[in-house]
Amino acid sequence: MQFHENLHDLAVKEGLKGRKLHKAVESFTWNITILKGQADLLKHARSEVQENLKQIHYAALTCSLTKGGSQSGEGKARRSLEAIPEKATAEELSDTDLSTY
Repeated sequence: MQFHENLHDLAVKEGLKGRKLHKAVESFTWNITILKGQADLLKHARSEVQENLKQIHYAALTCSLTKGGSQSGEGKARRSLEAIPEKATAEELSDTDLSTY
């Protein structure tokens, strides 16, 4: 924000006068306002993402989905993220020999 303090002097030094000077200061002020708003939105989004990552991490720990981690319960089977095979539909079964099932 170092330019904001000297903006009027810089504009005069560059040869801006009257309406052009006023328009330049007004545009600069508007742009700074927009940039501050965008920075606030980014800060909020960053904190939200960090919270989401924390929740994902805790959910993975709860479900024993961590890499290389020891399981808390010996009786628990390790869950896999592989696809679950679909059951054959009635139409598919009618196309094949039912005696094999």
